[in-house]
Amino acid sequence: MILHSCIFILISIFIQCCTSKPFAGFQFAEERFLPGKVLSVQDSKYLRYPFRIRQSDSLLYILDLHGPDYYCHTLTFPEMRQNSSLALRGNGPEEFLSIENIRLDSEGTLYLLDANNNTISIRNPLNNNFNKRIHLSKNLIRCLDFALINDSLFVIPDYGGKCRINIVDDSGNIRRQLFKIPTKKRQDPNIPDIVLAQAWRSFLDYNPDNGVLAMVTQLGQVIEIYNLKTNEIINILYGKLGEPEFANQGDYAIPTGIMGYSDVHVGKDKIYTLFWGTSFKDIRKENPYNRIEGGNIIQVFSLDGTPLIQYTLDKHITGFSIDENRNTLLGLDVNHEQQIVEYQL
Repeated sequence: MILHSCIFILISIFIQCCTSKPFAGFQFAEERFLPGKVLSVQDSKYLRYPFRIRQSDSLLYILDLHGPDYYCHTLTFPEMRQNSSLALRGNGPEEFLSIENIRLDSEGTLYLLDANNNTISIRNPLNNNFNKRIHLSKNLIRCLDFALINDSLFVIPDYGGKCRINIVDDSGNIRRQLFKIPTKKRQDPNIPDIVLAQAWRSFLDYNPDNGVLAMVTQLGQVIEIYNLKTNEIINILYGKLGEPEFANQGDYAIPTGIMGYSDVHVGKDKIYTLFWGTSFKDIRKENPYNRIEGGNIIQVFSLDGTPLIQYTLDKHITGFSIDENRNTLLGLDVNHEQQIVEYQL
């Protein structure tokens, strides 16, 4: 399956210091195998690469990275019926060139990040219209992920390498720049900051109730935990597969290690992560049309980074959502026709 050129830009190119309290190798107190329940979608519309899933009341929002017409679809839950399609692909003023991630606030307002347009669009749940489009600062380099801090602030990773995250307001302006890339083995001081930032591209999530931000590396096994209420580092965790490994070729970070994490969720008192652990050496050997996409390892940590439990799923998924009230996980399986799987944690 063809990987999205924005989300997996480093893979596509390849194919053509802070204090920490690391838990070496992530020694989990408990490990379990989880069988899933496939949820059959009524009148299913084929999703080319479902990547993110969010839930608001009785609706599921699914981001399809390669949607031919629309990037986002909603389903009723638990009935699993098609409800609507939105975020039309195109060059028009109300259309989208790409969608990297979607977010929902507590009121059910939908936020969509378009890296190609350098915008965050906001959709009102009452009238179903995109009532605001925020043009992000030109000082931000190709934003590939974001999270909501509150109704007027966003956190966006820094892809220039000068800091780790940017705090951006609802006018698109940078308000603060925080932290540094937590590499402990930057071997060549001549590697440009922007190349290091490419290699350390991370997915993130933020919980406004406890102020915890978690970031997980796409190309390595590093988890960063920050407190955005106090702007402090909580912990940096280095797994046994370590930091992103890469070669600097033409000012691009060419991955040479592993495909690491692809999603993270910060809950009330736990951090949930989705880990692939696939080496690029093995990826090169595989037939791209038969390749299994996704990871099947869910690693759960406390908010201070203590490893709690590791689940091995019966399917490989690309993204997930957590319902802590029901203690369930909804995963997206791009390898099968019915692509939504439910797990009881």
